[in-house]
Amino acid sequence: MASYTYTGEGARDFPTLVLTLNPGDTFDAPADFVAADVVPASGKKAAPAVTAATPAPSASSDSTVGA
Repeated sequence: MASYTYTGEGARDFPTLVLTLNPGDTFDAPADFVAADVVPASGKKAAPAVTAATPAPSASSDSTVGA
């Protein structure tokens, strides 16, 4: 499999891949895949954004409650 990017305008269905792509979408297809407005992807797929978890406020411990 190889990665490709759809460069067309507007959404487009690729029935043989069972995909509907929007401009700029990157997808995997067989290495010999050829279609209008599709170019080999230049780099890796974007990974999903990861947000750092905010630490929860520390709860008071039993030893300090009512002190």
